[in-house]
Amino acid sequence: MSTPQPSRAQIYERIKASSKQEVVLEEMQRMGFWPKDAGQPQPAAELIQREGELQRELQTLRNQFAARKDPERALREMRKQRMQAARTQREATKRKQAQQRHDKALAWHRERATHIGYLGPGISAGLQTPAQDEAAVKSTSERQRRGPDMARLARHGLPELTSGAQLAEAMGVSVAELRFLSFHREVARSHHYHSFTLPKKTGGERLISAPMPRLKRAQYWVLDQVLAKIPAHDAAHGFLAGRSIISNAQPHTGQDVVINLDVKDFFPSIAFGRIKGVFRQLGYGESVASVLALLCSENRAQAWLVDGERLFVGGKARERVLPQGAPTSPMLTNLLCRRLDRRLQGLAAQLGFAYTRYADDLTFSASGEAAQERVGALLRRVRWILRDEGFTPHPDKERVMRKGRRQEVTGLVVNGAAPSVSRQTRRQLRAALHQATQAGSASAAVAPHWQGQAVQPSQLLGLAQFVHQVDAKQGQALLASAQQLAAVPGARVNQDLADAAARDRRAATRPLPFRQAAAAAQAPVRANGQAWWQPEEKAAPVLEHTDQQRKEQRQQLRREAAAAQTPDAAWGRAEPHNRSAERNSSQEPASHVAPNRASSRANKGKPATPRSLPRLGMHILLGIAQGMSLNKPLITVFALALAITLYYMKKQRWGIFIGLVLVVSWLVIGFTAY
Repeated sequence: MSTPQPSRAQIYERIKASSKQEVVLEEMQRMGFWPKDAGQPQPAAELIQREGELQRELQTLRNQFAARKDPERALREMRKQRMQAARTQREATKRKQAQQRHDKALAWHRERATHIGYLGPGISAGLQTPAQDEAAVKSTSERQRRGPDMARLARHGLPELTSGAQLAEAMGVSVAELRFLSFHREVARSHHYHSFTLPKKTGGERLISAPMPRLKRAQYWVLDQVLAKIPAHDAAHGFLAGRSIISNAQPHTGQDVVINLDVKDFFPSIAFGRIKGVFRQLGYGESVASVLALLCSENRAQAWLVDGERLFVGGKARERVLPQGAPTSPMLTNLLCRRLDRRLQGLAAQLGFAYTRYADDLTFSASGEAAQERVGALLRRVRWILRDEGFTPHPDKERVMRKGRRQEVTGLVVNGAAPSVSRQTRRQLRAALHQATQAGSASAAVAPHWQGQAVQPSQLLGLAQFVHQVDAKQGQALLASAQQLAAVPGARVNQDLADAAARDRRAATRPLPFRQAAAAAQAPVRANGQAWWQPEEKAAPVLEHTDQQRKEQRQQLRREAAAAQTPDAAWGRAEPHNRSAERNSSQEPASHVAPNRASSRANKGKPATPRSLPRLGMHILLGIAQGMSLNKPLITVFALALAITLYYMKKQRWGIFIGLVLVVSWLVIGFTAY
């Protein structure tokens, strides 16, 4: 028989006797929903979480309902929510924009280490990366025109370089240093060339632009690894191995007529565009050719002193010229003049002349009918070809030398069967050697000179060796005299000292000579063993924080600083009788501690007056005196209470005490009189 269903009154009585949970458990066991031997059931974690969510949603609905009942409150809440949403969105936008700027700066920082993207105005149009060039140039033919010709580079045996980063790695320098050496500035604080003048033999001065060692190292690499691998024309004899002024003069010996022409401003007339064209013709792309042309050209600049600072003011990129004094300039002229040499060689062969070129000196010679009838035609056509190639013939250095007078080619006489040094030069050298031999005797009245300058025995020996190299028969006697002069004890001692100093310098310097080290992409070493300075790498960009982030960081620092302090230092110095109460209240909820913290934050920054027993006594005496003088005991009682209160509040200031006592005295007297 089943157990009867208990009534509501019985259930209420059972709940009053025990508890609601026990009654529920008993009913569940009675109905068979829970075993009797099992303990009291516990709610599942999911149910607890769901209950919490429902409670929060219910509270939200209650708040909304309460707000809807009051329209003004609802408007305030809506305005507050909109303002909070706007602030949140504004903060998120600021952080997103700051992150985007940081990512962009990081990408540019990484790109600067591997790519040369900007080298000054008028230069950087051809310095795009392959990806940028692909996007900028859609045409396949245009990309092929701008890009490198690998087949041509391989045919010449040149380094296959496609970017500035590869060029810097091949040179053994950093991208930052390569950018520093090749950057074009119209106004700069430093200059890569040291300029000076040398007197010309024919009068006037020649401007020499010598590169600084760091740039000179890069130019040596370009010369040995690129330019020297390209053969020059057979008619060119200047600055080439195995060729000299002797080989330049040899084809013109014993001719009926010898014609010399000179190019006006030969090196300065070669501008940046033509230098870049040489490297483009070798097979290099637009970007590498631009960098190589910048390394091998000079921005002619004038030094100005502006506000105590020295500035170099130059021209635009297209006005850069070939410097006379750089190691790469002679070979660049030979490569640049290959078409000129072919045209002049063909013209000379057509008219029956022989043709050679030494730098900017052009020489033609012929015999027979050509020497008699075709000189004028040759000169006219040569001038036209020079102008067509971008050069200007020098009108004052055009000479036509017939067989009846002395014929000279690059300083050598070619009237005979072989080139020789002029008789006048040999006589001057013989006189200088004689003066140097007699210089040690007391009867010597004239010191040895050469072309108006005092000379040393070693210089005379070099001149004698030059004469012997040109013509061994003519220079044999002069060389013997110069060698005998160099063997004099005083001169020998000087030479020994010079040789010893040179050996010391070689022992203290780099393991390889400067040019060989540059060609091998090795960094040169100073005489003291230290390496050259390197451009300082720029620091990586830092993410910019918003005002809210900086505020959060300051709050976090304050919390960390407060957590690192001791309890006494964090909450103020406590009295001994209150420390036990603080320890007992340390387990209280945070709501009981919050008012104390709020009060401590409110009083933060206000200096507390330390307690002083002498001042307390003086306050008490002053209050008693004030009450006795007015015959008002109430004033005395108030003064005593006020003094004790200010003592425990740490507010023992004379201004507060006297002001309150006077106010109370005035009130007491007024009420008494009333």
